[in-house]
Amino acid sequence: MTSEDFRAAVVAEIRDWASASFPSLPVIYENGPVPDEDKIGPIWLDVEIRWYDGSVAAIGSSPRTRDFGAVSLACFYKVGEGTKAPGQVIESISSLLQTRRFGSAVTGARKRTVPTTLRGWHKTGVLIPFTLG
Repeated sequence: MTSEDFRAAVVAEIRDWASASFPSLPVIYENGPVPDEDKIGPIWLDVEIRWYDGSVAAIGSSPRTRDFGAVSLACFYKVGEGTKAPGQVIESISSLLQTRRFGSAVTGARKRTVPTTLRGWHKTGVLIPFTLG
């Protein structure tokens, strides 16, 4: 499985999840259209694949490598709107993606991120670590 195959599999899984579980939730993908924060609505999900490291898995005539990274899922919601809705989004997407196999990739347990506030938005999220290869 190539890195692009992995990205496509994860994005397809997230698109299917969003359609079934949160059909009105805007999902923004890395290097896609930038959302108009004044018009996007009260809550949205930002998705990125982050690549952190690599290692040699096998040497010889057919060398193999492993890539390490995380699927970053950040839920943005308006300040003062509470934490219930973003909590439900993060719990649901975490349950979907953690401890799974995607071809030759394996995801691990989620890692919560530190909530932050910027320009009227509160952000909470998770990193789902993966090993590919």
